[in-house]
Amino acid sequence: MVLAGLALAACSYVPNVAMPGSGDDATRALVVDRVWLDTGDDAAKGTLRAFLSDGTLVMTSCVEVYRLAPWRWVDDSRLVWEEDGRSIHGEVVLAGRDELVLAIALDDETVTRRFSAAQAPVVCPELR
Repeated sequence: MVLAGLALAACSYVPNVAMPGSGDDATRALVVDRVWLDTGDDAAKGTLRAFLSDGTLVMTSCVEVYRLAPWRWVDDSRLVWEEDGRSIHGEVVLAGRDELVLAIALDDETVTRRFSAAQAPVVCPELR
């Protein structure tokens, strides 16, 4: 009986951190259907991303109107979304319960964006 319980618990285990190539199911479980706040100093206040499992990417900040864009997985760790008529490619560098790091290809450069998992309630910070 105890062994059966341990076997079931092992099957439902989701690791705290998934690295690219460590299994797309683990990476996807950590990234999708969560709200991620951009922690970069150069990000507009309250910038967030939410990669929804229905293929919708929600993007907004405290100073911008929201945007809904289609997105999809390309492989284990790479994803793509549409923005202003062009495809934006990103790679999950790190995915954890509280942290997400994306390498995003923009024109001729790749930028790294760090996000933290949002915990409700969240209100836009004051814009001073």
